[in-house]
Amino acid sequence: MKRRNRLLFYEGDLDETLRAQKASVREKVDGLPQEQFLNSPEEEVVAHVVSELEMDPLVLYEDHAEMDKNETKIDVSRWRDRNPFGDRGPIMVAAMEVIVSIPYSGDPQLWRLKPNQWSTVFPRAQFSKPDQTGLGSLKIVIVLPVDEPQEQFKSRVDEELRSIRFYIDSQKRQIDNFNASLPGVVQDAVRARRERIKKQEGIEDLLGIPLRRREGAPPVEPIQIERKLVRPLPPPPKSGFKAEPGITNDDYEHILSVIRHEGRTFETTPKTYSVHDEEELRDILLAHLNGHYQGAAAGEAFRRSGKTDIRIEDQGRAAFIAECKVWRGPKELEEAIDQLLGYLTWRDCKAALVIFNKHNARFSALLSKVPEILKAHKNFRTELQSPGDGEWRVSMASLEDEGRIINVHVYLLNLYQG
Repeated sequence: MKRRNRLLFYEGDLDETLRAQKASVREKVDGLPQEQFLNSPEEEVVAHVVSELEMDPLVLYEDHAEMDKNETKIDVSRWRDRNPFGDRGPIMVAAMEVIVSIPYSGDPQLWRLKPNQWSTVFPRAQFSKPDQTGLGSLKIVIVLPVDEPQEQFKSRVDEELRSIRFYIDSQKRQIDNFNASLPGVVQDAVRARRERIKKQEGIEDLLGIPLRRREGAPPVEPIQIERKLVRPLPPPPKSGFKAEPGITNDDYEHILSVIRHEGRTFETTPKTYSVHDEEELRDILLAHLNGHYQGAAAGEAFRRSGKTDIRIEDQGRAAFIAECKVWRGPKELEEAIDQLLGYLTWRDCKAALVIFNKHNARFSALLSKVPEILKAHKNFRTELQSPGDGEWRVSMASLEDEGRIINVHVYLLNLYQG
């Protein structure tokens, strides 16, 4: 069977393809079912659309290259040194066919697309699409007369590979820039659609638990948070989408910053705070939170409920939950997560889990265990960007209804005295 190489990076324009991809963002966002769109946190919608539109650059795995060779014949009528008088041919001579197969990953359409930086010479090869393992195959086929020096095979393969690497590197620079800009474009489209829906259907009442800052509350430095997520969207709640109470993202970030500020105080004066149990540490945090916020009729926005948790509730469901636990091992942390996820919550529930280390001298070991436990939980959905060391943020499905997603921000505070 005759194998034919094809020109690579020649048939289309990468820049034009990326522009078309970016232009389709709004269509992708607007095409999501409205109930699922409204039920999903903004960062999950952004990540879902980004995962559909971002482009995977080509990666060659040359260390896994394999070679095959076959006897064949080749027409040398166009070789001047072998046909000096220009006979019409064909002139068939014995030849050796060498096939170098190299696994690759990435979007196979990229083999056809020309990057912004290119040369007048295009490499030639064959390629197959990736299979279920995510790997495709690039085949460089070299056919030379058997009396040609063997070094010619290596020279030809090396020449094709140098050219292929050049084009892959050129493409990657363009693709990396495109992928980096995509989340912002998608986020703008998501927010624009949410605003349109609010105007059309009047769902401004979605944020039905107003949180008012107390006059004279001390300012807390704002936090810059980046989000990155590649996950499918969660299903709508079993009851379908409807406007429900919640707290704004800005209020959530400020609540977390108050907890963070107080946690730093705990860590800098551990002798003062390590004598307290979970319930007492909870009450200290509770007092500071209510120093910043007030609820309806000037009452407290946050209240005790149970032994160690803090809640904002409305109509028997929580819009914010904070649990305070002393580290006693992975099993108890898993139970604390179950406890958080087991509460009756509103659709857009936000939560915090504050873990105090009072007994473990190897605090660095705990820093590596906590994220592993979070990700291993059966209701874990996504890992979100967190501000720094000793903090993690994840989204998890409620135990009551997997369509209800709870954002959980976890703090690990070191009160160990030795």
